[in-house]
Amino acid sequence: MKRILFPLLFGLLLACGLAHADQDANQPNLAPTPWSALSPDQQRVLAPLQATWDDLPAFKQQRLLRGAQRWSTLSPEQRAKVQDRVQRWNTLTPEQRAKMRERFERFQQLPPEQQQKIRQAFKRFGSLPPAERQRLRQQFETMSPQERQAFLLGATAQNRAGQMHEFFQSIAQPERKPTREMLQSMPQEQRRAFLQTWRALPAEQRDDYRRRILGLTPDQRAAELSRPSP
Repeated sequence: MKRILFPLLFGLLLACGLAHADQDANQPNLAPTPWSALSPDQQRVLAPLQATWDDLPAFKQQRLLRGAQRWSTLSPEQRAKVQDRVQRWNTLTPEQRAKMRERFERFQQLPPEQQQKIRQAFKRFGSLPPAERQRLRQQFETMSPQERQAFLLGATAQNRAGQMHEFFQSIAQPERKPTREMLQSMPQEQRRAFLQTWRALPAEQRDDYRRRILGLTPDQRAAELSRPSP
C-alpha cells in the first residue's frame, strides 16, 4: 500500500502545493469516507487506491481527496510534472524514500512563514534548465551537513536580495533614497511586517501604502506595523 500511497502523497500534495494544508491528523474524530461515497471524478483520480481505500485512516483519505481536487484543476503541463515526480519516486531506493518521508514530516512541522520560503525556493529551482537542476542536486547530495546549512543560508540571503531589488525597482528614482533610509531605521520586525504587507497588496496600491508609511513618525510607524495583518 505504501508503494502506491506515498507517490500519490508526494505527487498530488507536494507537487500541487498542498503539503501545508494537512491538519486532519490532529482530528481523531474525523469520520472515514467510504469509496462508494466518492464522486466519479475522485474515483478516477484515486483509482490506484480503490482496493485499500476503505482501510486508510480518515486523515489520509482527506489529504488524498484534497490532492484529487487540486489535480482536477491542473493544466496538461502541470499534470505532466506531477507524473514525472511520481515516476522519479518509483526509481528511488527504500533509503531514499525514507529520507524524503522524513523531510516531508519536518516540513509540516515548520512555521507557515518558513514553509512559504521553501515553496518559493522550489518554484525558483523548478524554473531552472534540467541540466542545472541536476547539477545542483548532485552538488547538494555531496555536501556535509555544515555545507548544506551554509548553502541554504546563502540561498535565503540571495532570495532576500532579489526581493529588495524588486522592491526598489518599483519605486521612482527620487523616492528611493528616503525609502531606503526609512527601512534602515526600522527594527527587523517592523521592516519584515512592512515588506510582507507591501507584497500582499495589489500592484496599484503598493505605492500609496509605501508613501503613507513613509509619511509617519517613527512612533506612528511602529504602532502601524505592530498591528496584525488583515
